[in-house]
Amino acid sequence: MNIIIIGCGKVGSKFAQILSEDGHDVVIVDNDKNAFKLLNHDFNGLTVAGVPIDQDVLKQAGIENADAFAAVTPDDNVNIMACQVAKEIFKVPRVIARIYNPEREHVFHHFGLETICPTNLTVDVMRTKITGESDSSHHTVAGEAFTFKRESVGREVEGKKLSAVKTKRDCSVFGVIQNGVFVFANSGIRLGRGDILIVAYQTH
Repeated sequence: MNIIIIGCGKVGSKFAQILSEDGHDVVIVDNDKNAFKLLNHDFNGLTVAGVPIDQDVLKQAGIENADAFAAVTPDDNVNIMACQVAKEIFKVPRVIARIYNPEREHVFHHFGLETICPTNLTVDVMRTKITGESDSSHHTVAGEAFTFKRESVGREVEGKKLSAVKTKRDCSVFGVIQNGVFVFANSGIRLGRGDILIVAYQTH
């Protein structure tokens, strides 16, 4: 897949690195060229320095041929604008945004954008750990209702890659929380003790 990532912070750089290792063609964009220092020296993708909502910058990143687009900058406004440009102008098939402020999630959904809010996911996990309450939560993604269930990594898969995890039918691993940091699911993630799987299934 041709994938463009907006934002080369801790999440963006890690996401880009893993997708590149999985064999995808990855381009990561950031307005600060120094941010690319977070990428490993063996990163096989491309980097583009520039304003991520500038159409010329996005064209330079290859958005006209992109299969997927993820905006993970620290600024919700930048993420929503970049995703709108990717979806509405360049018709990228898969567009998703990370948002920090849960109260603004409805704004993204209003524009038909898919979102992931690590704030909600992390808080839910911490609440479960402390209070013993429900280990699942419900979210709306592009108008569709989904349930996200949190499951501890079993000993049988500790030290193995995420691809070793077997899920029930109609379920899929959406992401992993490692040391309090959410990472989108991909087969290259190596699981450790204390990691939390975020398993998603559509609520009918």
